[in-house]
Amino acid sequence: AFVAIFSICFISFFFLSKEGTFTNIIVAALPDRYEENIRRSSKSISGLLSRYFVGILFESLGVAIINFLGLLLIAKMEPSFAILLACVSGVLNVVPYVGPLIGHIIAFSSSFLVYTASSFGGSIILFAGVVLAIFLFTQLVDNYLFQPLIYSSSVKAHPLEIFIVILLGGHIGGMVGMLIAIPSYTVLRVVAGEFLPNLKFVQQITKGINKD
Repeated sequence: AFVAIFSICFISFFFLSKEGTFTNIIVAALPDRYEENIRRSSKSISGLLSRYFVGILFESLGVAIINFLGLLLIAKMEPSFAILLACVSGVLNVVPYVGPLIGHIIAFSSSFLVYTASSFGGSIILFAGVVLAIFLFTQLVDNYLFQPLIYSSSVKAHPLEIFIVILLGGHIGGMVGMLIAIPSYTVLRVVAGEFLPNLKFVQQITKGINKD
């Protein structure tokens, strides 16, 4: 595991330190007639994935902030516990669909442990219900505001398309598959659009990309 982590970090550092290194390797390995397609694909993939990962970062931050304010102001939770649960929810939110569910379970379970350290006036059951309600409200904001703006706008795909891709990723690779589903699908769409532009199916799934 240590060798794998070190190797990935070492190789990634040199690829990122000099822009275009990976593209040049691919260009050198394939016939010259594909060079223009490869460079266009690389530029498009880089732009889409950069927008996606920046969006994910802001989404996680937004979820953490909303949960923190709710836990602190409504549930009257101690700031240290509120920050901890909010940060956990923000990190877990990176995993589509499954992550928020795990966050809700952790928050609901933890509420019974931190109840005595809070200044909440109601019973412990009511306290746990309020904590869960805060997380559910944040999830609604995330589902109807954050995710449509990030998943659809950043990678330029239909929300239903994204949903199906994430489900397939989870079916094939579990939680890891769900994490890499959208980036992998983005790469495949761009490559297919460059090298198989005449196929009707490819034209349909790359319609959003081709608008730019």
